[in-house]
Amino acid sequence: RAPRMKPLNYYWRLVATAFSYAVFGLGALFITLAVFPVIHLLAFSRRRANRGCQYVVHLTFRFFIRMMTVLGVLSHDIAGAQKLRDGKGKVIVANHPTLLDIVFLVSLLPTAVCVVKKSAWSNPFLAGLLWATGYIRSDEPFAFIDDCVRILEQNNKLLIFPEATRSVPGQPITLKRAAASVISTYGKRFLSVIITCNPPSLSKAQRWYDIPDRKMHFRITVGDSIDPRPAMIEGEELSKTNRRINAMLRELFLAGIEEHERSG
Repeated sequence: RAPRMKPLNYYWRLVATAFSYAVFGLGALFITLAVFPVIHLLAFSRRRANRGCQYVVHLTFRFFIRMMTVLGVLSHDIAGAQKLRDGKGKVIVANHPTLLDIVFLVSLLPTAVCVVKKSAWSNPFLAGLLWATGYIRSDEPFAFIDDCVRILEQNNKLLIFPEATRSVPGQPITLKRAAASVISTYGKRFLSVIITCNPPSLSKAQRWYDIPDRKMHFRITVGDSIDPRPAMIEGEELSKTNRRINAMLRELFLAGIEEHERSG
C-alpha cells in the first residue's frame, strides 16, 4: 500500500521550522558581533553590560517565539508568567523536554542568568552570546556553586535545568546535582516551572526536522515559590541534602507533567 501523503500544512511547517532555525542562528551572530560590543563598550561595568545584553536576548527571544507562532510552527499557553518577574535573587528550575525551553523562559524574563551546558559554549553561533550575557557554565565544579550564589546575592535571577540536558520521551527523569547544590547552598525560596509539548517534538531523541503531523503546543506553568529548608538538615553532608532536594524536584516535575496531561 502506498504511503499516505503528508498534509500541505506539514510541508509549510517544515519550511517554516528551517527558516526559524536560520533566523535564530544568523540573529545570534548579528547581535553578538554588532550589538553586544557596543553595550560592553558603553557600560560602566561588566555587570551592567551583562544585564544589558540579557535584556537584548530577552527581546530577541520574544520576537523569535512570536515569529514561530505567526508562522504556524507552534502555539503556547503560559500560566503564572508574572511570578517569574516578581522578586529578586531567585533560583528558577524547570524540566527540559525540548530545544525551545530556554528560549521560552528567557522570553519571559527581562534579565536572568542561565546555567548552560558545556556543548553550547562550543557552538560558534552561541559562544559570544553566552559570554556577553554572563551566563554560567555547568561543567566547572570548583567555581560553579560560588558563581551561582554570587549571581543570586547580586539580586539576579538564575535559570537552571536540573536535568542538565533535554529529557527523552518515555524515559524516567534524571536529575543532576547542580541545581540541588545551588538551592541547598543558597537556602532561599525557589520557583519551579513545568513545560510540556504536545505532540512531542524537539526532544533529545528527535532531530529538528522530525516535525509532528500537527503544530507543537507548549504549556508552561509557573508554580508558587518553594521553601527548600524542610529538606535541609543542619550539619548534614551536601550530597545527602542534594539527594533529598532532587527527590523534591522530581516529584514536582512529575506531578506537574501529569497535571498537564490530565487537563489536556
